Amino acid sequence: MNKKINGLHFVPVGGCSEVGMNLYVYIYNDQWIIVDMGMGFDGSFGKELIIPSCDELLKNKSKILALFLTHSHEDHSGAIPYLWPMLECPIYARPFAVEMARDKLSQFDMDGKVPLIKVLPNHEIKVGDFSVEFIPVAHSTPESSALAITTPDGIVIHSGDWRIDNDPVLGSKTDEEKLKSYGDKGILALVCDSTNVFKDQQYGAEKDVRRNLIDLVRKYPGNRILITCFASNLARLESCYLAAKENGRQLVIVGRSLKKIERIAKLSGYFSDIPAFLDEKQVNSLDSAKVLLVCTGSQGEDNSALSKISNGTHKSVKLKKEDIVIFSSRVIPGNEKMVGEVQNLLAENGVKIITNVDNEIHASGHPSKEELVHLYDLLKPNTILPIHGGKLHLHRHAEIAEEYGIKNILVPHDGALIKFSGEKPEIVSEFHTGRLAVDGRKLLPVNGLVYKQREEISNSGLVSVCLKYSKGSVGMLDMVCLGIFEESEQMEMADIRSDIASEIKLSLDGLLKTRLDSNKLKSLVEKLIRTVFVEARGKKPVVVTHIVE
Repeated sequence: MNKKINGLHFVPVGGCSEVGMNLYVYIYNDQWIIVDMGMGFDGSFGKELIIPSCDELLKNKSKILALFLTHSHEDHSGAIPYLWPMLECPIYARPFAVEMARDKLSQFDMDGKVPLIKVLPNHEIKVGDFSVEFIPVAHSTPESSALAITTPDGIVIHSGDWRIDNDPVLGSKTDEEKLKSYGDKGILALVCDSTNVFKDQQYGAEKDVRRNLIDLVRKYPGNRILITCFASNLARLESCYLAAKENGRQLVIVGRSLKKIERIAKLSGYFSDIPAFLDEKQVNSLDSAKVLLVCTGSQGEDNSALSKISNGTHKSVKLKKEDIVIFSSRVIPGNEKMVGEVQNLLAENGVKIITNVDNEIHASGHPSKEELVHLYDLLKPNTILPIHGGKLHLHRHAEIAEEYGIKNILVPHDGALIKFSGEKPEIVSEFHTGRLAVDGRKLLPVNGLVYKQREEISNSGLVSVCLKYSKGSVGMLDMVCLGIFEESEQMEMADIRSDIASEIKLSLDGLLKTRLDSNKLKSLVEKLIRTVFVEARGKKPVVVTHIVE
């Protein structure tokens, strides 16, 4: 869609079908701004990361005025290195998010090529007919913001990721006074985080987590202790340091993300009173009872430090039976299987596992029902659009808003072009949206041919045959099978190969009196091979045929 769009509109390109991949567009009289540019995770069939497709943005590239980042988390900023080169617009963010983005871009040789503009809290940025103010909110990474997006048609509050924490141990609390001032002024709509809508009461604060971690470490004076948490949670990392210090231990960080975060935190003015953390290479020279290890991998990610530690492949850290592993995190929806696999490996090694289920050792950065209602009290919205969650999250958020008495509620879906002008928001058209997977150096459509083929091969295996075709006859030169036979089944593979060779001769001899088109010959052979495998193994493999003439 590249026709002119008049009035104020909103399009979720990503973020309204899952937790992650947040990318939202606001349009006023054909002027476009983007809010966030995040990624998600999949991992199946070689997908490294998932990012929103930006086909519609690319068609309207000349209309895009700017990208605004609410905060530094990857699900809000991780797609920038992949999508920004196609769009090339200035990026506005708070200083910590700018430094995080700069570090990420440097990994792609893009440092210095992207206009990153630092914004102070409660400052307005004017681009075209938009005025955007960054309002400080509490979250699990520093300098997070809600955005007050002002246009001639009215004001939209885009919440970003937020929670209420009136006594944060690091960073700003949510600026309720500023939010209330917008509520008093009157807003057109609230576009709001739905991640924690199934929790009625507010989570504990980070200061409670800090105290509990200190006490928990104290309970195991003779054990080596590992804590895994989200690397970007500076307050939690500081809490881990204090838990170590209060119990006479030294903090060792394990994992590249944590080392990066430590460096950027100090560059941004945080951790000024904390000495440099020890490196994982030093761990074997230290008394196990005198160290506290903090490692990446709270979500069970394949290449994370904790994953490697649990399966015994980490170069520096080897598990011991008396070790304690503390998960100071929540499981992000969709990551349950990966986390479970890591925890099972830890249990097999005799490690004691402590989670947030029975211990208050994690504080969420997202609002519960109680906090959502408090935000409604401040802003007094007549219209609400739930975002940042799966369909269950968005519809539950809509129920909460309806119970509160909000008149106009619209549950968006990715690609919906939503018009704000008028009595209530309405979907007036659809944008094409999709998902792209980072696959090595390429971006591939998630629902494209490559991943369909990989899935098919994964499910049924692959047979590659090479045939000699000449003088009215076909003979099999070679057959390679992948993902079908165990090493101990070589005899069965030889028998099946012999059966296929016989079937080719028996079935095709009569057809070869006249020369067959090579594509038709391939089709016949592949059908025959699949039939033999179905009879012998009950599976229909992918067959690739090579013909030598």
